[in-house]
Amino acid sequence: MSMDVRWLVPAVMVAVAQPCVAARYMSAEQARALIFPAADEYVAKAVQLTPEQMREIDKASGVPGRTAQQPVWRVLSKGKPVGWFIVDQVIGKHELITYALGINADGTVRQVEIIEYLENYGSQVRYPNWRNQFVGKTADSLLRLDSDIDNISGATLSARHLTEGIKRLLFVHRAVLR
Repeated sequence: MSMDVRWLVPAVMVAVAQPCVAARYMSAEQARALIFPAADEYVAKAVQLTPEQMREIDKASGVPGRTAQQPVWRVLSKGKPVGWFIVDQVIGKHELITYALGINADGTVRQVEIIEYLENYGSQVRYPNWRNQFVGKTADSLLRLDSDIDNISGATLSARHLTEGIKRLLFVHRAVLR
């Protein structure tokens, strides 16, 4: 006696389908407040890299830049500079990942926040334990996946590209912000 199990096909497809995690998690303003909670002023700084600066940063960081313009804010608390807030995008596997980087006044990474993640896979880069690996890193840090930054199985491209993006921003900071 054979049983007709065709009715199970839709249920099985739903059960094995990967969940879609593409989402906007916060605004740039919310990321700023998370990264610099004591700040009371953000001063936009127009960063327009010259071709020479782009070449210098590309060479120093080993990461080619996507654009000469960079959204940057100087962060102040009670009139004193406490750091820099930068919004950037890197490609995940197919889609852009928008993230925010907080850099302390001494050039160390303060915090990384994922603002928008549009990929269907690899959202583990949002996990605090992975992002916290960057805290305290500088442009002089190795910042290489599988060396001083742990890789994430299933999120290798997102992890690699975010690591490279953060490294590049640290060199942007060194070249034009400090």
